[in-house]
Amino acid sequence: MQHLFPLPGIPCKWRPFRRLRRTISLCLLAWCVLLPTIALADIVVTLPPLAGLVSMLDPSVRVHCLLPPAGDPHTFQLTPRQAAQLKKADLLIRASRDDGGWPGLDTGIPILDLWPKTNHAWLQPKEVQKALPRLAARLQELDPEHRSQIGAALNTAIKLCHRMELAWHHALKPFKSAGVIMQHPAWRGLCEHFDIPVHAVLEPRHHGGEVTPRKLEQTLRLIRAHPATALWGDNRHSNRALIWLMRHGHTSKPVILDALGTCGMRWEALMEHNIALLEKP
Repeated sequence: MQHLFPLPGIPCKWRPFRRLRRTISLCLLAWCVLLPTIALADIVVTLPPLAGLVSMLDPSVRVHCLLPPAGDPHTFQLTPRQAAQLKKADLLIRASRDDGGWPGLDTGIPILDLWPKTNHAWLQPKEVQKALPRLAARLQELDPEHRSQIGAALNTAIKLCHRMELAWHHALKPFKSAGVIMQHPAWRGLCEHFDIPVHAVLEPRHHGGEVTPRKLEQTLRLIRAHPATALWGDNRHSNRALIWLMRHGHTSKPVILDALGTCGMRWEALMEHNIALLEKP
């Protein structure tokens, strides 16, 4: 019996077993080589906060952000390298209400559009909570081996959304009576959800635009009528108009918020960062 399955290094007199051993060895080698490439899915997202949502549910997938650090989402253009990367991806996750002007995204790969109708919805915990089950279902399709872990992470993420809702409710209390004037409408949805008066948005369009002198004069009159109004800026937009309003309207220094974060930042970290900015003395 010991001669039927010889140990490695011991000559085998039966040629069929030598061939079988060689075949098994080659198969094992091929499996080891291919394993790293088939174990993980490749996901591309248009905006950094979407990567944070993916990693919150399934840290095992590879996520690539198209928008680079400090990139302007309103003027973004795909590079040739990004276009090639996008064609090889297993899934593109986007928020078309905010990246709808980007050319070259329709490459034929599967697309999950989390927010086609809501601006900057990732800044609103209630909107994130509604989108998470759809995102989790797609991730489970791509990564069936982690189906149960993704399901457990979904439950944890929904509870986290509840906690963030309460955190924002507390952080925005000081603005309920005074209201805000913001450079960019990224935070308008959040303010409306918590009944925070938005007296003015300086940029004329969702995708930016120059602030006109007439708009500045109108906003200055609003500040004089509501002297406690808070000024909210955006770290990827010019906030010179807010500085001008502060100097001429005798109001407080603008708070510069971060609506996008970075590709490696988890969603809850982005939320906590902005809450800390608002609560900073």
